[in-house]
Amino acid sequence: MEISKKLEGNVLHVALEGRLDTNTSPLLAKSLDEENGYTDIVFDFAKLEYLSSSGLRLLFTCRKNLGGKEHVIVENSNEVILEIFRVTGFNNQVTLKQ
Repeated sequence: MEISKKLEGNVLHVALEGRLDTNTSPLLAKSLDEENGYTDIVFDFAKLEYLSSSGLRLLFTCRKNLGGKEHVIVENSNEVILEIFRVTGFNNQVTLKQ
């Protein structure tokens, strides 16, 4: 998985490419832990191919740490990932933007 990050003010923009699964979730968690000073996070999933339950857990942890769904935004998800959000009810746990 490729991770690109950019901090703009208090918003951390994170673009992911590849798969967010059991193998790559720890890499993303470590990468996020290296950042300081953000109160909101925007994930760009335009190039994300797959999202597993461990990836969902990581998003939920971000939501919990930042204080609510309005602080975690997921944008540009493909239809497969949007369906995962809908089926799991996770669409109510983060802010989805297309």
